[in-house]
Amino acid sequence: MRVAIVLVVLCLGFGLFTRQSIASTRVGIYAIIDEVTLEPSDYEPEKALISGVFVVPEPISSGLHRPPLRGYLYFSLNHDAPNSTRADWEALREAAGTGRVVGFGQYWMSCANTRLAHPGLPELPPHANCSLEVRVHSDPSLATPEPYPAPSVEGVITEFNDDTCARFGEPSVRIAFALRAAHSPGIVQDEPPVCAQQIGLISSSSLDSAFVTQTRDPDWAEAIETQLLRRLAEVPDLELSGLGVECRDTICHIHLVFPTKEYQEATGNRLAANALNELPVFAPGGKIIPPEDEPTMDYYFQRRRAPSSESTQ
Repeated sequence: MRVAIVLVVLCLGFGLFTRQSIASTRVGIYAIIDEVTLEPSDYEPEKALISGVFVVPEPISSGLHRPPLRGYLYFSLNHDAPNSTRADWEALREAAGTGRVVGFGQYWMSCANTRLAHPGLPELPPHANCSLEVRVHSDPSLATPEPYPAPSVEGVITEFNDDTCARFGEPSVRIAFALRAAHSPGIVQDEPPVCAQQIGLISSSSLDSAFVTQTRDPDWAEAIETQLLRRLAEVPDLELSGLGVECRDTICHIHLVFPTKEYQEATGNRLAANALNELPVFAPGGKIIPPEDEPTMDYYFQRRRAPSSESTQ
């Protein structure tokens, strides 16, 4: 029998993982820098205008980045970390004009330091974290400086070859590949390495469309649906007004509805992403469909191995 499990008006939760395995979120902003102008001077600058091609986080998401966009970033000094900020700016200036891909700033930020916490929204808890929201400007003369994101403990990152299997979103190697293609169309570059754990599986970008066409493997599907519901039911402080879990032959679809958009931005996305991270039964490379007008999030995952050898443990 085909089963879709739907729970309504839930207050769910679960213990957070302390290790972040969404490798591409080790970087907030990926870029190829053309020029960096420090203001008012090179000595203890207070602002930085950066031109180039950028990949920035998708707002209200967990591990997603937007496609490359050419333009300008305009930052003011991060007064919580002035020395690290200026060190980053100097490193970015050294990278300017080299064509090298760099990564800088943390992906996760306090909601109070992002544009999501704009006037009119309820006050968010001081510990709430949001994906970094930063604007790429097309006209620098109209840009208003934004606070520089919290600097990474690694400083400005220039090597991404260790990230080929991102849990959500694109791995860093593919983001860097897309950046080079956008910055220098026609450039010849080697295709990024493929995640070995994804060989023979459905492309992450096609999981939602493939799910629609699949039939249902009842033994595997029912066991995994139960496992996912149990996992979500153990998350402290995760509040949901709706939850749908449905698995088919090799793909599971999880639909989350949060009580409000404010709660989703401040807390819900982070708790849900941690809950669904590092599930051993699933292959890396899940797909997330972020919200549009409603406070929802959709996740798609596929099983690691062929149905004949898959374990539901």
